[in-house]
Amino acid sequence: MGWSARQGLTTATGVVTAVLVALLLGLQDPWWSAISAWVVAAPDRHMMVAKSLQRVAGTLVGLAVGLALAALSSGQPALLLLGLFCVGAVASRGRFSAPTPYAWVLGGVTATMVLVQAAVTPAGLFDFAVNRTVEIISGVLCATVVAVLIMPHAAPPPPTSAVTLTQQELTGVTLIGGLVLVAVLLAWGCFDLPQPLQMAISALVVLDRDFGSLRHRGRQRMLGCILGGAFGLGAMMLGGMSLALWLGVLGLGLFVFSVLHHGGGPSAYVGTQGGLAVIITLVSGPAPPQSILPVVDRLTGATLGVIVLVLVTMVVMQALGRAKPRDAVA
Repeated sequence: MGWSARQGLTTATGVVTAVLVALLLGLQDPWWSAISAWVVAAPDRHMMVAKSLQRVAGTLVGLAVGLALAALSSGQPALLLLGLFCVGAVASRGRFSAPTPYAWVLGGVTATMVLVQAAVTPAGLFDFAVNRTVEIISGVLCATVVAVLIMPHAAPPPPTSAVTLTQQELTGVTLIGGLVLVAVLLAWGCFDLPQPLQMAISALVVLDRDFGSLRHRGRQRMLGCILGGAFGLGAMMLGGMSLALWLGVLGLGLFVFSVLHHGGGPSAYVGTQGGLAVIITLVSGPAPPQSILPVVDRLTGATLGVIVLVLVTMVVMQALGRAKPRDAVA
């Protein structure tokens, strides 16, 4: 549909509002509220409401599934790995075959967060899961309310045709989705890698139907992280930011990256990831960031997750006899 200044303003305002509400509610990690508000933003009300409903539904279902699997696998690492495999496989298959792909992605991401947290820091798991859920839902609600108030009413967009995968491709993404989460947790355990939670989420989100598409998304994710991180780090150099300046700089960065995020075309994912990187850089807690170390850790985790995903994808595609996958589709 193309970008407009009104869309950019709506998106930036929704994220800033989500951060403010998270701070007022005393939520533990306000960046989850900000990220949720950013990713559900859409060019019109109808798409926004549809994405918001799918995100809330996926989050709640994923929370229930994650807690149930964590309880069943308590003290049994093999069962926990099996649970992670099932979550990644089912969510990835649903993402590429069900009529509500976004709900499947969010369900898988939420369940993955709970299970990885159960492996890394099992103490306080229920509080962790509830906090993440409240943060995500509050961000979605803030963004939706702002969109309803600012965005003009428009007719529903025409339905888009879903991408149909071959049976071999569907089998591939199912296996990759499950195996990559197992590989992330094993790599973390063997090499003490940073940010296993960020690694797992990045791997599950970037996964695509073939190696060409995966490389395309991976490159765009890296570029977006570099650009958004550079903006955030540059803003941090201002030092001693007040609350108003902090949120103003955050809103400005998101407005800029919304040009690509909502603009469509082959570079849209760069804008999406750039905005996420701005949030990760500038919203590290209940106050303006004072150190770049948390930012470096999160961006490192995202990069390592993509690397693990690429390696697992290569192995699975070789095993399925797809050594030369088709080219990426923009």
